[in-house]
Amino acid sequence: MCKEEVVESHQKDIQLEDLRAAPTADKKNASKSFTTRQKVGLVMLATVEFSSYCSMSIMAPFYPREARDKGMSESLAGFVFSFYALIIFVSSPIFGKILPKVGVKLLFIGGIVTSGICSIIFGTLHYIDDFYLFATLSFLIRGLEALGAAAYATAGYVLVINIFPNNGGTVRGILETFVGLGMSAGPAIGGFLYAIGGFGLPFYVVGTITLCVAPLNVFLLPSSKECNVNMKSGSFRSILKIPSVIVTCFIIALVSTTWGFLDPTLEPHLRQYNLSASNIGLIFLLLSGMYGIFSPFWGWVSDKVTNYWCLMTFGLFMTSFSLVLLGPSPILPFLKESIWLHIIALSALGIFVAMGLMPTYQSILDGAVRDGGFSDNIGTHSLVAGLWSCIYSLGEMLGPAIGGALLQQWGFPTAATCLAGANLLAAICTSIFFYMKRVRSKVEAVPKDSDSDLEKTNSATTIPLENGCSNGDIYTIENNGSVKM
Repeated sequence: MCKEEVVESHQKDIQLEDLRAAPTADKKNASKSFTTRQKVGLVMLATVEFSSYCSMSIMAPFYPREARDKGMSESLAGFVFSFYALIIFVSSPIFGKILPKVGVKLLFIGGIVTSGICSIIFGTLHYIDDFYLFATLSFLIRGLEALGAAAYATAGYVLVINIFPNNGGTVRGILETFVGLGMSAGPAIGGFLYAIGGFGLPFYVVGTITLCVAPLNVFLLPSSKECNVNMKSGSFRSILKIPSVIVTCFIIALVSTTWGFLDPTLEPHLRQYNLSASNIGLIFLLLSGMYGIFSPFWGWVSDKVTNYWCLMTFGLFMTSFSLVLLGPSPILPFLKESIWLHIIALSALGIFVAMGLMPTYQSILDGAVRDGGFSDNIGTHSLVAGLWSCIYSLGEMLGPAIGGALLQQWGFPTAATCLAGANLLAAICTSIFFYMKRVRSKVEAVPKDSDSDLEKTNSATTIPLENGCSNGDIYTIENNGSVKM
């Protein structure tokens, strides 16, 4: 190796280090402001999130009552809510795998259109008096709407990564605000429109708005060719073998179960206060509003920290406490049930559900890349998006079903206490797991860190040159890249 070859080799090493450092620098620069293209994409994604979750939650204040008048039990009405999540649970992994072939934009817009059409059709069910036909069509139309939701939700995560490669957590936090606004405004709008025009009007209005959003996304979102989704990803079986991913998935399922638990149970519990459908909608607005307000903050925090388990486990602890107050739990007999106690508990629940949920996507992604050896590319992001939607929907499926059954068997205070116990137990177990994982990582990193520090102390590298150079010549490469004999 001659002098020229030494210099060239050292320059390549410097370029490699620059490339490794570039993502960090880009992330710092990108986090300062959004480009015009990113702002337009954010507006479109936020609009879709709001309208779609508004459509999903709009039936919460009045559907249980309408279903009861048609002859459905509270548990069966609760399963209508769960069935929506069941379809998303089953279909999200499929959409995650076929997305590179179908195209992210086609899947996104197709899902929006399907969801909007099904919402409008669902509004016609009140014309059906036959119990069996009403129940069958409720499940069928809700299932088709869920297919559309699974399609655009999975594609939406990939769009976020493509449009905002360095601000994923922050943007997901902003979008979760509109999810919260949609879920909160949905019951409020639904109760208001139901009072004005009956069962069908809420679905007609929201379904029409959803359909109107679809053409805008055709022109304003990036095309599928611009979205790099052709990179090969791993399998769901491989990613579910990673312990940290399994634990994070368990947290997602439990948090979404807690959220879904309230859909069929809160309205029957609040009947004792003789509230109107619009007032019940406002209480749902409070819960989801607090979730939406604090989601950007927790998303920003998750972008700034590397150990997400502190946020997730503390969120579980505080969610457990909020559910105990919401009951109020029989284990706290000194708490007297009142509407103000429910308001305080629901406000706290919205805050800490957001805290537990926001870091989970990045936690799964980091677990796949760091612990599982997955490539940090769009294929992996697509896989993680499908898995996240799948697990979240599992909780949305279990929550209403468990809630309806517990409400019918033991009442709301006991049901809320059971769920609080599950969150407390999960918080303790996950704290132990992530603490032990962190300790083990520190122990394994000690030799590597020592070697790295030793290398950094060397101010220059001395290389004996052979093969074509003068015998005995020794060249020293200084830190600035210069070469001395």
